[in-house]
Amino acid sequence: MNLGLAGQRVVLCGANGVLGRAIAKQLADEDATLALLGRSREALDKLARELAGTATHATIECDLAEANSTDRAIEHAERVLGGLDVFISAAGAAQGGVFWEIDDAAWRSNLEIKLFGTIRALRAVTPRMVKQRSGRIVLVVGNSARQPEPRMLPGAAANAALLAIVRGLAEELGPHGVAINAVNPGPVRSSRWNTLMQAAAAREGCSVAEAESKFSAKTALRRLATAEEIATHVAFLASPAAAHLTGTSLTIDGGSTKSP
Repeated sequence: MNLGLAGQRVVLCGANGVLGRAIAKQLADEDATLALLGRSREALDKLARELAGTATHATIECDLAEANSTDRAIEHAERVLGGLDVFISAAGAAQGGVFWEIDDAAWRSNLEIKLFGTIRALRAVTPRMVKQRSGRIVLVVGNSARQPEPRMLPGAAANAALLAIVRGLAEELGPHGVAINAVNPGPVRSSRWNTLMQAAAAREGCSVAEAESKFSAKTALRRLATAEEIATHVAFLASPAAAHLTGTSLTIDGGSTKSP
């Protein structure tokens, strides 16, 4: 598919994750030029070697939990790319647990990267886009913002806050030609998902396959999404094809969310 992303300069936070890698590959296939940000330089370099397309991609270590690290990484990315057209954040995955067993320290730790890390990155990116009067921002949030699971409330709280930021910030950025949107994916197959299903199976006294089957039965499509399917939607929102979309989110959960 040709989304008009060829030559676009993209900063991708969280490139080492399951969704981040899939997004990077989708954008590289569209011939975008990427600055891949993540905490493991070795993993980033490996990903960069795997990418198709014609562009040469940069890899930059970045810890979103630290403001100085984030600022330096965004500045470095802009310098290496020669500018910044698109910013995508796919970073952060909060842990879960029984609500009354999650202490303050765990809440702070869980919220640090997903919510505050994204805020730090946006604070570094948005003035640059406002100054040039153009840009597209896509946040990978999560459908738990609207469909919170009782054992995953720290992540749900972070996601709900991010959706509020997307909607409010769209009003601030729109007059400057900058668009911001989100995608709300449901679960995708990953090591984290496998761990969650193992915990569910132990809790419910059933097999892992049965636990996953129970979850899938709640979705209209009766299956998990693939990371590649989520990446396709992210690429669309990052592209000129989504020119008149801002302040909104796409829920990609196979129909498990019952409200529009």
